[in-house]
Amino acid sequence: MRWLVGWSSTAAGATHAQTLQPVGAQQLWGDPDPLWAVGDWRADEVRIVEADANTRLAVFGYCGASDDQLRVGLFAARGGAVRHLTTYPGSYTAVVRIGRRIAVATDLAGVRPVFHTPWAGGTAYATAALPLADLVEAQLDVSHLAALLAVPDAPEALGDSTPYAEVRRVPPGHSLILRDGGSRQISSYEPTAPTVVAAPPIPAEEAVEGVREALVDAVRARLAAARHVPDTFGADYGGDHADGRGAHAIPAQSRPVDVRNGPGGQQRTTNGYASDSHVPDGHAPPGTAYDDGSDGAYGNDGAYDSDGAYGNGGRGAYGPSNGSAYGPDRGSAHTNGSAYGNGSAYAHGGAHTNGGAYGPDGGRDAGGRDGGGRDPGPIPGMGPADRRAGRGPAPGVGADLSGGPASATLALLAAGLPGVPGTILGTPGTVAGERLLAVTFNDLTQSGDSEREAELERAHAVAESPRLHHVVVAAAEEGLPYVDLDKVPLTDEPGPALVQAGRHRLRLASGSADQFTGYGARQVLDAHPARLADLLMDRKRRHLLRPATALAVADGASGASLTVPFTVYRAARRLARTTQRDGVTDVAQALRESDFGANATDSALSASLAALSWCRPGPAARWLTGEALAEVSVRLETAAMRAESGIGSRPGVLRAQAALARQAADYRVLEQAAEVRNQRLHAPFLDNQVVRAARELPEAMRVRPGARASVLRDVLAGAGVHELPPGWGTTTYAVHAAAGRAGLRAAIGPLMDLFRAPLLADAGIIEAHVVRKALRSAADGEPLPLEGLDQLVAVELWLTRLMQRRGSCWTGADAPRRRAVVGVPGVPSTPHRPAL
Repeated sequence: MRWLVGWSSTAAGATHAQTLQPVGAQQLWGDPDPLWAVGDWRADEVRIVEADANTRLAVFGYCGASDDQLRVGLFAARGGAVRHLTTYPGSYTAVVRIGRRIAVATDLAGVRPVFHTPWAGGTAYATAALPLADLVEAQLDVSHLAALLAVPDAPEALGDSTPYAEVRRVPPGHSLILRDGGSRQISSYEPTAPTVVAAPPIPAEEAVEGVREALVDAVRARLAAARHVPDTFGADYGGDHADGRGAHAIPAQSRPVDVRNGPGGQQRTTNGYASDSHVPDGHAPPGTAYDDGSDGAYGNDGAYDSDGAYGNGGRGAYGPSNGSAYGPDRGSAHTNGSAYGNGSAYAHGGAHTNGGAYGPDGGRDAGGRDGGGRDPGPIPGMGPADRRAGRGPAPGVGADLSGGPASATLALLAAGLPGVPGTILGTPGTVAGERLLAVTFNDLTQSGDSEREAELERAHAVAESPRLHHVVVAAAEEGLPYVDLDKVPLTDEPGPALVQAGRHRLRLASGSADQFTGYGARQVLDAHPARLADLLMDRKRRHLLRPATALAVADGASGASLTVPFTVYRAARRLARTTQRDGVTDVAQALRESDFGANATDSALSASLAALSWCRPGPAARWLTGEALAEVSVRLETAAMRAESGIGSRPGVLRAQAALARQAADYRVLEQAAEVRNQRLHAPFLDNQVVRAARELPEAMRVRPGARASVLRDVLAGAGVHELPPGWGTTTYAVHAAAGRAGLRAAIGPLMDLFRAPLLADAGIIEAHVVRKALRSAADGEPLPLEGLDQLVAVELWLTRLMQRRGSCWTGADAPRRRAVVGVPGVPSTPHRPAL
């Protein structure tokens, strides 16, 4: 984990904090309002810009702005325009210090949250909640955990709380402003929509162009950063150079700050790559391989120029034109009948595909594991899978390639952008012209599923691009959800991604040091079902026809499907006529009466109808105790009293923001739970500029069936990619559900042990025997909502890890005497629980 932490306190608090600092931290600036960077930050992930001694800006993460642009943003923030600092490409957190005024901005999605708590007469803030909980010795907030399980999609119930009492969260799209150690203000930096005269909508073509530009800028911001080589690759990539200059040094766009040696310090690297502090003006020396000028290999006339050896032009040896080595001409190497074309060793049915000698059913599967009973090697633990896991991620930039439109779009954009390629010269397995490592996960337990096979076919079709080096990671039972829960680490907060951490780690271990992923595309680009009510409020009834008809088709060809459009219309009209206060109050009453409605997993129609509400009980609510549900209902009623009582709030906008925040929180948990050493995950769809561009898409366009796939198709067409595989945009949710049930059956024993004496039962949230019965029933095939079981297992697993934790995040003479959450409230002493 990596986080930043600081505070703004009074003079007395500053004196008290002189002998207090986080464990393993590097101080970026000192008293009276200090700031630290904690964890394994890379040198180019922390940047500091100064206007004068009292005006500073620290940027954590990947930001595509230059130092001059950041300085302009600093001046704008000094005048109060914090939003200016959130408009750059990338995913980052900005901290502004202007005298005794501190401003910290969250992102729009919630991937980079900010937490705060009162401390020492002032306020402490951080991008992780657990360090602040240790600072104030906070205890567990049982009410928050109950709300997280009962109504996970309802920000009205969760509010600004966290799993730790006294620690609060800054909402997405807001900034935390601290003044002189005492005053604290939280305000939105996004402009509010006018209530009298609405702004004219942007044409659909212009809105799609805005999404394309935002995605391209987001991808380019990562590609422009320095290439990183994991420590395990150090011997092969440049060696140990005291001055940081390696054989394959690729500079970053702007000067980073070495958080281990301080600003301007010399960094000794073992991976052979120089930080930008050794390269004048952020450029490589003229005439070198990575020079931006005309003499460099990647310059205007270099090998990667449009007419160069790897360019897109007609004369490029690896270009797409006729006559090139990878072009469609029959004489090229990758056409039908050639070495890599259809009918070849790498085509369907060939030696390297499913069923072939190197496929998942042959002697060596596509992920490098041994199959068909072959000997894994002369020494146990030294087989190909073990060697691959030991060497860590590959150097450079890679991307997931699941077969879906989101990951395929990022992979094709990253591989096609001009400039330095994602792969580094000499990366094992790559050949000339392959600019990006694309990783596909193949679940062998679902090998007979037609939807899964079609998804793999789409991934293979996309990977036929000569610029992609395709790697397929095959896994059987070891890659199922719920498996190897004993290896899941402690995360800052609980989330359903914990139950699939091992599955994701298997895929990411074969990826690159910087890995693109398509998380968040559905929540950013697709319309939430509640937006149908927004269309009715705007008197656009005719736009409801397409989504209602699509639900009728998905519901089946029976005669009842003819009434589906009217059912959807009535539900949308009911939501449009219901105030937020009444909608939230109705859910609070349903929780008290344990009325959870029909199972939302039965069909697409039932799920959409359940989503046409202000908020709804979550799938895990049916297994909570009456006391826990009553406590959550009180939180909802309290929030309803503060909500607007009149018609006017747009439920679709608010529900979409809540769904995006939940997806971002789960992605943040995934980053921490499935973390691979020396690797960074990048989700460009959750970047600020992409979220803003997607919000400009017309609602009538977003509610259409297949809107996300259509938008991404147009995005790729604008970037020059027109050939896409059949079935582009097909969803495979049923495949993931089948894998979840298979994993539940395989791990039913450890799950029973986990809930033999659960901490959730000690807290009064569940009854252990009820959950154990539900787990056994789901493993036997009963149609129970797996999403609810995921949430229960994840929270219980997180609590177990939290209680096993030893030590604190702080050190020094004034450090807290005990760590946060020493036990469950209401239980005299929580016994030590051994690891799973």
